[in-house]
Amino acid sequence: MKQTKQLSTHSRVVKELLTRYRDTFTAFCELLNNSLQAKATRIDLVIDYTDSSLHNAPFTRIELTDNGQGVAISEFEDKILLIGTNVKKDGQGVGRFGALQLGEKMTIDTIAFDPAGQHFTRIHFPLDSSTISSTLSKVHLEYDVEVLKKKANPYYKVTIEKLHHHRQGKVLPRNKISEKFRSDTIRQAIFEKYPLQIFHREVHFTINGTDLNPADFVMGDPILKKTLYVDIRGAEHPFDIHFYHMRAPLNKVKVFFYMNQAGIRAVAHEFTYSSDWYTPDLGTWFIYLDSPFFNSDLFRNIDLDSLGDEEIKNLKEFIKDAVNDFFKANNLRFEKFIARLEKDDAYPRTFNTPMDQSRELLFSRIAYVAEDEYKLMDQKNEKMRGLFYSLIDKALANGHVEEVFTKVVRLSDPNMQKFHQLLRQTELENVIAFSSAVAGKLQFIDFLYELTYGDISSVLLERSQLHKIIEKELWLFGEAYNGNPHLWSDKKIGNILEELRNKFFDYTPAEEDGNLVAGVDGLDNITDLFFFNEKVLDNEDREIMVVELKSPQCAIGKKELQQIDEYAFTVESYPGLPRENTRYKFILVSSRLTPYAKSKLKSSREKYRMPFLYDRKADKNIEVFVIEWAELIELNKRKLGYLSSKLEVKNRSVKEKFEAEYGAIINEKVAARLTRNKASVA
Repeated sequence: MKQTKQLSTHSRVVKELLTRYRDTFTAFCELLNNSLQAKATRIDLVIDYTDSSLHNAPFTRIELTDNGQGVAISEFEDKILLIGTNVKKDGQGVGRFGALQLGEKMTIDTIAFDPAGQHFTRIHFPLDSSTISSTLSKVHLEYDVEVLKKKANPYYKVTIEKLHHHRQGKVLPRNKISEKFRSDTIRQAIFEKYPLQIFHREVHFTINGTDLNPADFVMGDPILKKTLYVDIRGAEHPFDIHFYHMRAPLNKVKVFFYMNQAGIRAVAHEFTYSSDWYTPDLGTWFIYLDSPFFNSDLFRNIDLDSLGDEEIKNLKEFIKDAVNDFFKANNLRFEKFIARLEKDDAYPRTFNTPMDQSRELLFSRIAYVAEDEYKLMDQKNEKMRGLFYSLIDKALANGHVEEVFTKVVRLSDPNMQKFHQLLRQTELENVIAFSSAVAGKLQFIDFLYELTYGDISSVLLERSQLHKIIEKELWLFGEAYNGNPHLWSDKKIGNILEELRNKFFDYTPAEEDGNLVAGVDGLDNITDLFFFNEKVLDNEDREIMVVELKSPQCAIGKKELQQIDEYAFTVESYPGLPRENTRYKFILVSSRLTPYAKSKLKSSREKYRMPFLYDRKADKNIEVFVIEWAELIELNKRKLGYLSSKLEVKNRSVKEKFEAEYGAIINEKVAARLTRNKASVA
């Protein structure tokens, strides 16, 4: 018996209201949701795939049949024909027309028990949206009704044909067939959407006659973690977190939110998750979060990457901690590698102070990544590993952290940008370089003590040995001289002063200016170390320093004091050097002082109230210092010790920050990040 329903409508209602889903697979899942709401325990899909080049989509027809309650004739108008109703709780009553987002023609066939007539009815309802006029008109919807004479098994079947994707011309993105419909992806896509129903056998799915067996998708039993989420107001919400170890070769982690949609629990949002403790060797994991907290108002259009809402931030931290705890407990690969690495003879043995923590942390992570790339530990080539590890460690120690990441780890552009941000936040490069420099200086201080007071001091030669060592470590006399390029060693003071005047002070000698060099004594004297600091000091002065080194076996006495005084007098009387904005500092240093020198120095300290200051010249800003190696070593030790303690505190904060962020970067991820997956189309 044919019946007709007349509607006043036009094609915009069908094409916009009834095809409003973000992609065709989501629209199709609305049909599956209707089946679940109808208490279906079996859903059969038949998809007519085609390999023909004449077709743009991978199939030409799809059919869905469920064994749910079906739709009786007395309910047909309200449940099927009436659009935009509140028949279904929390819904608009348009999900049954999701088929029209895939194709222009949908056909509904259903058998159900009709309580009004106390009999079973069969309905056949074809709908072709292409026949609906684009202007407002009366539309006649025809359907066939048959009253069955005996009991029948209820079912509901939807057939979709005349796919939009096959039409000529431009196809709207929302009408393109999703890649999830492909023959090699449809099974996985259905399981991802309804894992709980499939795994627990609440619903039996078949696709073209083949069962969706949970064992085909999941290895072992899912792991359920029950916990509580505390929102920003302090309220507690129960959370069920299901961890599925998938057979899919994706080698990544996906997170899905289960939401209550019109009375059924289904996946509403899909995210790719990057975890500090997840490594690809752990395989593919799907994580499903199920909680009453996920209500449609808060999560309908969620984007955890961009929302600044405090609740969203709080939830992100909660999810991060839950997932990190899980993978941290399951991933022992890194710990095993580090234990093996530290036992390897090629492992650098330079991480011996608390200040080396950040550098050691960085080195171990880079070695871990390099192992994945180059399999160094698997090779019986200790020399190669030793060379590689040594070069990496040296580069890190010199502060070339970014170069190591660019040339060895080879981060992608987005993660390199993230790494730059982390470097700025933690000052990691500076901390590592400075820590290494301080550690190196502390080691040199110990070495210097052995040179000047140990057994070797009795045979150490002044000019050929001690000078060559000290001229590379000018920081002993002030950080401003570290790496100073303007250094003269064992040169005549006259030649040095002439070069200073010509190169750096731009003094052109002239008789009328009074800067002609004539009658200056001491110009032929040879100084040990003479260096000029071209950097402007805090008070905008420039500084010239002369250091006279004595061998450890030569004590400073009357002769040595006279010698340094002559040097100072030579500079004071040299007319080619400026008086203003320039400081002159002379340092006489050896292992010990004679009683005469001690007496003279004691008098000077009482006069000038400055440690180690022996004399001050009035004509130019000249100061003469006399100091023992032990005092100079102690001064530097105190300074470096203070820096060490500060660096240890800084190192701990950097280490904590870097450990929190670094694992994600090193594995080409971003820590604790949920990235919403966009639907793709064929």
